[in-house]
Amino acid sequence: MSLTRTLADFITGFPTDRIPTEAFEVATRAVLDTLGVALAGSVEPPATLSARLAPDLPGGTVLWGQNRRTNPAYAALVNGAAAHALDYDDVQHSLRGHPSAPVVPALFAAAEAAGRSGRDLLAAYVLADEVAGRLGEAVGAPHYVAGWHNTSTLGALAAAAGCARLLGLGPEETCRALGIAASMASGLKKNFGTMTKPLHAGLAARVGYEAATLAGLGFTADDAIFDGSLGFLSVYSAGGSVNPDALVDGLGQRWQVLDPGIAVKIYPCCAETHRALDAIFLLLAETPFGPQEVEAVEALVSPVGTPLIHTSPKTGLEGKFSIEYCLAAAILDRKINLTTFTDPMVSRPEVRSLMAKVRRVWYDFLPVGSGLQDDLRSGTDVPLVKVYLKDGRVLARRVEEPKGDPKNPVSWAELVGKFRDCAGRVLVSRSIDRLVELIRNLRDLPDLREVSTLLAGTPEPVREAAR
Repeated sequence: MSLTRTLADFITGFPTDRIPTEAFEVATRAVLDTLGVALAGSVEPPATLSARLAPDLPGGTVLWGQNRRTNPAYAALVNGAAAHALDYDDVQHSLRGHPSAPVVPALFAAAEAAGRSGRDLLAAYVLADEVAGRLGEAVGAPHYVAGWHNTSTLGALAAAAGCARLLGLGPEETCRALGIAASMASGLKKNFGTMTKPLHAGLAARVGYEAATLAGLGFTADDAIFDGSLGFLSVYSAGGSVNPDALVDGLGQRWQVLDPGIAVKIYPCCAETHRALDAIFLLLAETPFGPQEVEAVEALVSPVGTPLIHTSPKTGLEGKFSIEYCLAAAILDRKINLTTFTDPMVSRPEVRSLMAKVRRVWYDFLPVGSGLQDDLRSGTDVPLVKVYLKDGRVLARRVEEPKGDPKNPVSWAELVGKFRDCAGRVLVSRSIDRLVELIRNLRDLPDLREVSTLLAGTPEPVREAAR
């Protein structure tokens, strides 16, 4: 049996009641977090501009936070772009990307179209994430290093798998859905720092919904898209070695949502900055210092396929992918939040002066005279961040797992706090309270109608009056 068919059998046939309770809990948290960041992102240009393409369709699928309804494919596109617009959405190590932004919007579109329950949606999420993480392990690092954006390329296939489950496709149809999605999967890291990066998640969500829908209508595709020299794994591995067994070994035994798990972001910027940001804030708490006291800052950065492609950002979006800006802003403002990443904030003379003092130090090549290089030579535990002060003091900190990582998780209360902060951009407090209650009990909801109605938001005059 082909890899593709083995995976399709799993997607369509694995009993929902055999999915571990813990997996449902992680899925519930992921849905809440994704809806929150999508509501916050619904007012950002990637969502509002892409929404201009969506035709109005009364009774259709909700555009979250925009008080509109459209067809399911466009809803998946716009909501996916909103979910990734702020780069505040969750990440997964095995995927090397964002698992939920391309999947949750697609699943909501499919679940609404098919009249599925909250339990059905959560099960589909667990299975979609299984596909995403296993694909990441199968193609390995070369796919990402070559310039592909895994959130989009692998996310499209994960979304197709989850939608196939919700739309009730059989194994043969699911093989075709994966084949269709494979030819629509794309997304380049070159676009990081622009509106097209969040569009990647929206496109992947739309691809997932459309591929599954087309397959259900009888549209054909190669039914073994992951197999052979011309298959997805081989072509998208960018010349690196492929681990095809990772796609199917132990299906239903080790779950990606539990191992490696899903990391929640507490900062709305690239996940590669989070350990360094945690380290800076710990240093500021332990030994308070001002920006005027800083001589230099060194930050350890991986040279292999780093998404931190902007060293001197000019816009808020570029700032999200700049270790220089993130650390400078953290030292200057003593916080990192949604307001950090606007064009005026990045353009401040005082932040640009501080950015010039931040030096990248590569893992496998450390410049001569680097303090971090000395640490490596001495065999000490290399700090992630070093701050050199003008009075001669040197502050150093290493953070292994940032807050929000599965090994250093946020609590449900902290997650709800993030949701309230995000959703408060577009929803009134009573709607937020009700959504938290509904999502917490999503596994018991017979349908998603009330959730979707609340996610739509209210017209602006009503919203303002309510506040």
